Amino acid sequence: MSDPLGGLDPSTLGVSVDLIHLPMQVGLEAFKEVYMEVSGPCGYENFMRVGDGARLETAATPEKGASRVTFARDRITFQEEGAGIGSELLARRMEEVVRSLSKRVQFPVIIARTRNHRTLIRVPGDKVAADWLAEKVLQLDAESCAPLARPVRASGLRLQLPAQKNGEAMHLLRVEEWLKNPKMLFVEDNANWRQPMPVDQFSNIAAELKSAEELMVVRIPDWLSQL
Repeated sequence: MSDPLGGLDPSTLGVSVDLIHLPMQVGLEAFKEVYMEVSGPCGYENFMRVGDGARLETAATPEKGASRVTFARDRITFQEEGAGIGSELLARRMEEVVRSLSKRVQFPVIIARTRNHRTLIRVPGDKVAADWLAEKVLQLDAESCAPLARPVRASGLRLQLPAQKNGEAMHLLRVEEWLKNPKMLFVEDNANWRQPMPVDQFSNIAAELKSAEELMVVRIPDWLSQL
């Protein structure tokens, strides 16, 4: 999972995006109409009722993973598991769904958006994650931890990347050892946009998703590879 130039190549486990809106009641028939309209362009194959809402999903495959969208009282959640798709295709899928739903239900504004992206990255130098985190990231050694009078094992760190200007996302970053493989890092980014987005401007979601994707698949691996 590293390239010839020494960079790190992340392997995506899953991406999910929540579109948060004011609570609303939507009939099951409206969700069925959305499913019939978007199943072609979005590839959804199954429809099911979930609580007071509904879910549309593709059949899971080892090559492509699974895609689903879930409608709840106050949010729409898009999930891409496994191989998933890039931000451009996900944005187009989201636009199709939001456009179809807005024909049937009045919800003029998306109050906030959150994007969660989970990846695996091999530890630089093929080292053990706990040792690498202690040495390169947290800079812990036996002497600095001596006052604790106990062995210390680094398991991870959490960082906050505040928004620097209006419209930017605030990111919560988690980097931890992956328990299934001691030479892998589990990296999770939660991006949060708190500025309302009018539904008639929803095409702007593509730029937001692309920015968050770049942080996760380019900037974070570059940062880790240079530590």
